[in-house]
Amino acid sequence: MRTHRPASSLIDRLVYDDAAHTLLVTFRAGRRYLYRDVPPSIYDALVAAPSAGRYFNAEVRDRFDGAAADGRRRYPLDERAA
Repeated sequence: MRTHRPASSLIDRLVYDDAAHTLLVTFRAGRRYLYRDVPPSIYDALVAAPSAGRYFNAEVRDRFDGAAADGRRRYPLDERAA
């Protein structure tokens, strides 16, 4: 398990599980999301990025399956509309 606290106005903490390939992102607003099937190279690039928030938005947010860490789906309104 690897953790990182980026100097970011968006992200408070990152926790990466190498064995499970999961990324837990805690946002400054308090919400936590778990992303699955995230390669280690993506986590490494996120940690090294000059702007963690910008990298997260471009390379993680809509590219990996994510769910609120409290068990709620990420886009609950989209599921009801389907």
